[in-house]
Amino acid sequence: MTGLTPSQDARVSSAAPARVPCEGCGARRLCQAAQLCRGGDDRPVSLPVCARKVKAGEAVYRAGDPLRNLYTSRAGTSKSIRLYRDGRQQITGFQLGGEFLGMDAIATGRHQTEAIALEDMVVCVLPYREIEALADAYTDVRRGMERMLSQEIVREAGLLMLMGNLSAEERVAAFLVDLSDRYAERGYSALAFTLRMSREEIGSHLGMKLETVSRMFSRLQQRGLIALHGKDVRILDLPALRLV
Repeated sequence: MTGLTPSQDARVSSAAPARVPCEGCGARRLCQAAQLCRGGDDRPVSLPVCARKVKAGEAVYRAGDPLRNLYTSRAGTSKSIRLYRDGRQQITGFQLGGEFLGMDAIATGRHQTEAIALEDMVVCVLPYREIEALADAYTDVRRGMERMLSQEIVREAGLLMLMGNLSAEERVAAFLVDLSDRYAERGYSALAFTLRMSREEIGSHLGMKLETVSRMFSRLQQRGLIALHGKDVRILDLPALRLV
């Protein structure tokens, strides 16, 4: 965990949400909300979806906020931050287009983390009470919620393994492979992409110091596995990177 600018300084976006249709959304194919809100026999279920613009550095929600909505990224990338009593904080994940934000609040009714936009974003706002009502009415929706909560548990377990069992070089390689796979799922290049997060933010996520992250990037580049130009990454040997 590294010291970052306190996320309390991030403003919560006050932009008024506007009702939007799911049709035509570029993230729809992989949108977890779109996959969730289907009735039996693949019938679409009605869910009031509003979109809200969130500027870079603003908070989608803050730790301690009551659970009112879940969110998906329609466009843009965010980071989730867990705050500790001693003032430290850790980035627990980075969310790409179509991925849910806010599921951490389901257990207690309040958000345990904060979601901060890494770039200008558009998020879809999904009223949680409406999702609960759909889960009561449609078995497929309930099962979808259970599946996504299970995926969240698996993701948390993966982060613990990443932090505890892998070397610094293995952590950075695994991080790049994960991003590569997720970009490929969205129809983007698996071999060339721009990092929306800083080296310091990557270190906070992986439990490493900034200097260590930079050194591991340089080592992977020296091994001929990646090429770096600022925040632009080009993977030169993806199979070998997976084996690091």
